[in-house]
Amino acid sequence: MKKSLLILALIILAPVLLLTLTVHAASDWKQIGETPSGATVSVSSIRVRKGNQRAAWVRVQYKEPRRLPEGGPFIEMRARVRYACNTGTSTPTAIWLYSLDRSGKMVVTKKAAHDDQFGKESEGGFGPMVQQYVCRQK
Repeated sequence: MKKSLLILALIILAPVLLLTLTVHAASDWKQIGETPSGATVSVSSIRVRKGNQRAAWVRVQYKEPRRLPEGGPFIEMRARVRYACNTGTSTPTAIWLYSLDRSGKMVVTKKAAHDDQFGKESEGGFGPMVQQYVCRQK
C-alpha cells in the first residue's frame, strides 16, 4: 500500500517539478547573440560541475518558423545541456520544441531526449557561440 502511494505521488509530482524547473530557468535568460539567420540565442541557469564541466539551459528563438531535423515548423527550442569544456563537446539531456497553435499561442509540440544535430548548422549554427559563453563562466 505504501509503495503504491509513493509511486502515485511521484507520478503526480514529477510533471510539477519539471514545470517548476522550466519556469525557474526561464526567469533569468541572458541573451548572448544571434545566429546568421537572425535567431536569438539565450542562456540561463549555468551550473559549474566538477572536471571543468557545465550545465545550462539554452533557448533559441527563431526569427521565422523553421523546419529542423526533428520536424516543424518550430518557433523556439529550449534545451537542458551538459558541456564538457575540456573536450569541447555538448550533450543535450532534454529538448523542447515549440510551435504556435491555431490561436497563436506558443505550445510544446515535441520533446526529445537525444539530438545529434544540436547546435549544428541544420539547427541554426548556434553551438560554438553557446559553448564558448558557457565555458567562460566561473
